[in-house]
Amino acid sequence: MLTEIDFSSQQEHLKNVSRTFALTIPMLPEALIDYISNAYLLCRIADTVEDDPKAAVDKKISWLKSFSLFCKEGFNDEMELLKLHRQAVDLVRDGAVDKEFALISDMPAVVKRTLTYPVKIRNILSKGVSILSLGMSRSLEGTEIKDLNDVDHYCYYVAGVVGELLAALFYEHNHDIDRKELMALSVSFGEGLQLTNILKDRLVDKDRDACFLPIARDGSNSAEVIKEYLAICQGHLDDALNFILRIPNKESGIRLFCLLNIAMATATLKLLSDADTDTDRNVKISRRTVKILYILSKMVVRSNILTRMFFSYISRGVKRVKRDPHELRSRVSCWERLPF
Repeated sequence: MLTEIDFSSQQEHLKNVSRTFALTIPMLPEALIDYISNAYLLCRIADTVEDDPKAAVDKKISWLKSFSLFCKEGFNDEMELLKLHRQAVDLVRDGAVDKEFALISDMPAVVKRTLTYPVKIRNILSKGVSILSLGMSRSLEGTEIKDLNDVDHYCYYVAGVVGELLAALFYEHNHDIDRKELMALSVSFGEGLQLTNILKDRLVDKDRDACFLPIARDGSNSAEVIKEYLAICQGHLDDALNFILRIPNKESGIRLFCLLNIAMATATLKLLSDADTDTDRNVKISRRTVKILYILSKMVVRSNILTRMFFSYISRGVKRVKRDPHELRSRVSCWERLPF
């Protein structure tokens, strides 16, 4: 009989596969630490299969679609879980780094922990991870990024849906939260964080013949496109700030988790704004900057006024383009449309 992973082992996996979220998730209220860590590991399992450099693309697509259906049906089919686990181990055995392979090896135990959660929590994780996995399979089938609409849809499947998952979990934790308004901002929140990563990693992605921005193949328009998307990204991070301000002040752990993530993203955008778009491939904020941002975020997070002032200060000088987060979500989101 399969047994669940214990909390400490789950958190060890989190620390091994994500430096950023291993830092910020422990800031959350106790129950949410467990749920969101588990959700992250489920998403990372799918991501490890999608990104494996040696596995056959058709096999990865097939696995992700099967995993999406398994999640959609509530994680309950133990025989399917064992089959998916065997397939995942075979797929990533030669391509995954040791810590990712260790997570894949513990996949059944991670899912078994998911099944211990309250029904409403399981349903949220079921929907979010299923949409993400299906989106990854579609990306592998061939996604050509021609314009902003394509960027929006790509970012939704890998990050916007995670914003929705977080918003839904936050509401279940505290029903004083305006769920409708938080969900309306959640996709823009996720896209802001994902676009930051895309912009930061664009040269590394180029090395593996991948591009998630509408840049001409000869790179002739790259500088202009990067400048445009830096501004678009900051606009999404402004929406992320509004997302935080709609969470009650007393929920300082949730607010701090979100605020530190967008503060680090904004600090990264400032570095990218000054970097050489053709040569600077290792743009990242220092540990000292992270520590300063953490201290300042913790100082201001209980006050909407101070939080807004802090974010305005750290994002000064960064151009932004304001978009409609409600329109964005209505155009790209599957959260309410799919039959879960």
